[in-house]
Amino acid sequence: MFTEREILSQPDEFLRISSYLSQLPPNSFPRFLLDSDVVYFIGCGSSYYLAISASKYFSHVTGIETKAIPSGELVLSDTRPFSTKLKSSAVMISRSGDTTETVLVAKKLRKMGIKTFGITLNEKSDLQKICDLCLSLPLEERSIVMTKSFSCMLLSLFFISDKLSGKKPEYTQLINSSSEFVSKLCQIEQDQSLIKANHYVFLGSGIYEGIARESALKLQEMSLSMTQAFSSLEYRHGPKALVTKNTVIILYASKQHEEINLLNEMKELGALTVLRPSLVEDGRDAFLQVIFAQLLGLFIAKYKGLNPDQPKNLSRTVILNCDLN
Repeated sequence: MFTEREILSQPDEFLRISSYLSQLPPNSFPRFLLDSDVVYFIGCGSSYYLAISASKYFSHVTGIETKAIPSGELVLSDTRPFSTKLKSSAVMISRSGDTTETVLVAKKLRKMGIKTFGITLNEKSDLQKICDLCLSLPLEERSIVMTKSFSCMLLSLFFISDKLSGKKPEYTQLINSSSEFVSKLCQIEQDQSLIKANHYVFLGSGIYEGIARESALKLQEMSLSMTQAFSSLEYRHGPKALVTKNTVIILYASKQHEEINLLNEMKELGALTVLRPSLVEDGRDAFLQVIFAQLLGLFIAKYKGLNPDQPKNLSRTVILNCDLN
């Protein structure tokens, strides 16, 4: 399975991408984002969930307001989606660089005079041609579901955010420990209560919210599992009604005591609970944490006899026949 190989190859890819980013010339970084009152992070599917985490980290280190928006919402919008009173710019995220909705939005923003920074894996993509500045990572991914591309693009956006803020990117320790981190995660394949459940819930707040949503999507795509994702404390407000003894609740913890209280409450209701503790204080480990769900989706798929290289009803890039007015 090439999907499995790509998941397990991520520690090596982190080293390579980190080295690549460290050698980029200064003009490769979108300094125009710093001139904005608000920066929009835009993508579809996994790229949108990536946008949620990346936008929150960017705001954390730069102090600039951000908002993550699905590309499709802007395609469907019949009104101007951006405030006329604020100076704005946008980060466009797409693995292929050719996702229809994201390309259409980039074209719309260009017409509006809003500067855009793109990040993709395809240097010949439409996004590369449209954005004011675009970074094409030297990374190849065969899998239909996003795995190492998600984690490496998130790492890259964290790195870029640090550079723009004047903060020295500090990822060496996380990356050097990633091989051991992934090896330990592989042990979850032996946990039958985790693999055989029929309802999975992922929780995360702040930077980890995007990771929780991406985790739920990974299980849906790879193993056709019933999943949900929420900002951590929102789970108390209604969704917990669905908790049974067959529910697994995974919390990406941000070292907030109230999140642990929530997890203990769900355990008392009968759920199997899994705590994924943060490795650093500021959420920079999110690019590593998402590997838990990638492997869980892989192992559940194997248990069900499914092939994650050929996920049901999915294609690698969504290309649509539509246009913006």
